[in-house]
Amino acid sequence: MRVTTAVIVVNVLLVLLGAGGFEAWRRTQAASAAAAQTVTWGGPEREWAGVHGVVRAFIPDLGIIVLTHEDIPGFMPGMTMGFRVVAEKIPEGLSVGDAVRFTVRGSPPLVVLTAIEKAS
Repeated sequence: MRVTTAVIVVNVLLVLLGAGGFEAWRRTQAASAAAAQTVTWGGPEREWAGVHGVVRAFIPDLGIIVLTHEDIPGFMPGMTMGFRVVAEKIPEGLSVGDAVRFTVRGSPPLVVLTAIEKAS
């Protein structure tokens, strides 16, 4: 009987401590996510200029340039993604693999590529 009672008490304590640990972890994760989310989606229009990246592909039928870019402060971490070009056609003189500097403008997540040039 004593062994059974001890096992039950230990199991109850493990469940309570585990649930408390999980709750503390969940709160920490929620706080980290809230701190990382510095952009108000659908907020006012903004512009991010001088962002460095590398051209990965062109999708001329859709007016999209795929770029691997550095972190865009206050908007998104570095990644590879497609940006819609605001001009009628994709700028000439760019090739896949070119290092570029570009500007995006808009209200996140609806941003467009407004300027792009080869990085010097």
